[in-house]
Amino acid sequence: MNAILKGADLRHVYGTGPTAFEALRGVSVEVNRGEVVLLLGPSGSGKTTLLQILGGLLRPTQGNLHLAGQLITGLDLDALSRLRLKHFGFVFQAYNLFPTLTAAENVAVALDLVGIRGSAGKKQARDLLGEVGLSDRADHFPAQLSGGQRQRVAIARALAADPEVVLADEPTAALDSHSGAKVIGLFRRLADQGRAVVIVTHDNRILKSGDRIVKMEDGLVVPGDPHAPEVHA
Repeated sequence: MNAILKGADLRHVYGTGPTAFEALRGVSVEVNRGEVVLLLGPSGSGKTTLLQILGGLLRPTQGNLHLAGQLITGLDLDALSRLRLKHFGFVFQAYNLFPTLTAAENVAVALDLVGIRGSAGKKQARDLLGEVGLSDRADHFPAQLSGGQRQRVAIARALAADPEVVLADEPTAALDSHSGAKVIGLFRRLADQGRAVVIVTHDNRILKSGDRIVKMEDGLVVPGDPHAPEVHA
């Protein structure tokens, strides 16, 4: 397989002294281009910590992370920020849209960060909204959109830099089954286009949409059939 991300012996400790908590206790994982990887496990198992480390949002206390063969755990903050902007797209359960901006303007903000501005930025924002099926909602504000539509705006925004890796934390948790299916269908399409997609989820409805399941418990990857879609949260 064509691995884009490789994490080796990843450990992470929150706090110090007697209150320290070891959220990851030596996790090794690979993520390949063109696949949807689902991170499963109970609350506190380390899923979100692992996702944040994979995306360069959090430095591991120990271990190494490679992106396309490049070691990124030792990069300084500025270099890491540039790398995140260029290679990663992030999607969160809370959408994190600007409430006073339209859908197109929310996407345009992300395009501005990667240097696509003016008329070109406006056109590309609408093109991205078209890719997620929201051409007719480009001029609507978040409050005028359903939860599923807001999540699709967030996905369009995450695609602003044409990232190689898309990371999502509970993207369907607050959505009904119809909206959730549309969102997961988008992630599936992104993987089919060659991107790597990693999703933290408790949502049993989406398990069959993953190519591989990584189950976590107590800061470790637990053994099991990676293609067996069963989880209890």
